[in-house]
Amino acid sequence: MKKWEDFLPTKCPDCGSALDFDDVHLICSNKYCVGRIAKQLSGALGVLNIQRIGGKTIEPFAYDFKNMYEIIKWVKTKGHTEDIEKYGIKYNSRSHQIFLDAFNNIKSLTYEQVIRMLGYDNVGKKISIQLSKEHAGLDYNYAHLEKALVEKIRSPEISNYIKKVVKGLEDLGIKIDRPEVPKENSSSFGVCMTGSPKTFGYKTKAEFLAKFPNLFESSLSSIGCRYLITDDLNSTSSKMKIAEKKGIEIKTYGDFKI
Repeated sequence: MKKWEDFLPTKCPDCGSALDFDDVHLICSNKYCVGRIAKQLSGALGVLNIQRIGGKTIEPFAYDFKNMYEIIKWVKTKGHTEDIEKYGIKYNSRSHQIFLDAFNNIKSLTYEQVIRMLGYDNVGKKISIQLSKEHAGLDYNYAHLEKALVEKIRSPEISNYIKKVVKGLEDLGIKIDRPEVPKENSSSFGVCMTGSPKTFGYKTKAEFLAKFPNLFESSLSSIGCRYLITDDLNSTSSKMKIAEKKGIEIKTYGDFKI
């Protein structure tokens, strides 16, 4: 008896290459497939919040460009010329102006948007945010994300290309907003908490934090963590050992006064 998977198409309708099934999507195995690139470009329009341009308008560009960055670069250099007619847009028409405005109005992008607009398969917002942090030299966490996908997006080939694209966009005058370390001031800082605060008169750690608005919960791996707060200074827990190794000051819940 045939399984339902047996009824799925096996060849791409656009280029005839084999289709891969990841339990959710059918993906053409040919990374140069025009149909596949067209879908990636259409998705990038949404990532960049580009208005008044749809998938049908961007689709013809899939024959000459492999991602949205290449199109942005082309628009900035040749999009105002008669070459635009090759892609089904009449030169100097109203639609031509709309097309130019849509791209020329891109003044800034987040690093995460740049990653997602490149159209890597299954690379969404969560993994893009973590990769953005890693590239910025900040704490990152790929926990609960698909291991194979993480290894792929972190590969030297892809990571170096993303950095190249970021520089290219900046050279075109587009500001790229990178993740930053939360700014601290003398009255606000991060703390990591271990043990129970009950002995010091607080039912929960949340109640303790509520009493001190200048504190925010952090982790020992965070650059912004100033203190490890414990219920026992003699504890030999892993957090105590990490704090000591990192030179993070250790205090008890009772050291903080209202």
